[in-house]
Amino acid sequence: MIKENLIVLSRDTKITNKKTSFKTWSRNWKKKTKSERVTLWIMLVVFLIYGFTLMFPLYWAVINSFKPVAEYKANSFAWPSVWTLENYQELFEMMETSTSNIFEAIWNSVWMSTVSTLLGLIASSLTAYVVSKYRFKMSGFIYAAVILIQVIPLVGSITGMYQLVWRTLEIGDKPLLIWPIWFGGFGFSFLLLYSAFKSVPWSYAESAFIDGAGHFKTFVRIMLPQVKPVLASLFVVNFIGAWNDYMTAYLYLPSHQTLALAVYELQNDASRISVPAYLAVVVISIAPILILFVSFQKIIMENTNAGGLKG
Repeated sequence: MIKENLIVLSRDTKITNKKTSFKTWSRNWKKKTKSERVTLWIMLVVFLIYGFTLMFPLYWAVINSFKPVAEYKANSFAWPSVWTLENYQELFEMMETSTSNIFEAIWNSVWMSTVSTLLGLIASSLTAYVVSKYRFKMSGFIYAAVILIQVIPLVGSITGMYQLVWRTLEIGDKPLLIWPIWFGGFGFSFLLLYSAFKSVPWSYAESAFIDGAGHFKTFVRIMLPQVKPVLASLFVVNFIGAWNDYMTAYLYLPSHQTLALAVYELQNDASRISVPAYLAVVVISIAPILILFVSFQKIIMENTNAGGLKG
């Protein structure tokens, strides 16, 4: 009986909250001037058009990946009259007989994305913690340099990095040695973690020092758990970025093709694969990160916004 009452109370509370929020929205809308309402309507239309331009290509790719080739050539915008998996079958057969196996490509995408994301977060959390919590002469300069690096085009550093990896260090196409290029402590992750660590009171660390903990133990056991939500959101965001990255495998690990690289190399190779089969590999490549983003979108939005405003 108590459980049933709690369920009814919870349901009534949700309904009340919805009514209250609608009344609040309606009251705030009436307070706005005519020009403000027009501006908001224009913004709504613009964002709806923008959302359509993002979602329609995905919808188009999905429906055509399940069409026979003849039906795709007849009308690529129509809903499939016959749903078929022959494009996916063609893709798997083609990849198995070529130099790149699709299962190997999936595995390469998984391990590269995971390793690069973890290494990047470890490096970023270490540097962000030191720069934000320890005062030394170069701390302000390092923070300013990180912000400056964000405005420098990435293309400008590719040539130097390529020469460094292949000729100076000679670690190209060697997965066990290539990890230093992912162990970067600066960038977007650094800025968010810097703000997150700034908001954590230093009294936590001082209490740990009194109990006999060292600096590294204090960082791992006390300070790092305080920014765990930000780390979780950054892991998802960086994993998605690493999954979509084909340049790293293309430049530094050419023998270890990823799904993103397979999509890149097959886009203009009509002799090896039909367009619906190519769209099938596109769907396979985006499905995991789409599921990941939908599953953790609340965590991403809440913690990236919070991390950017704190400090």
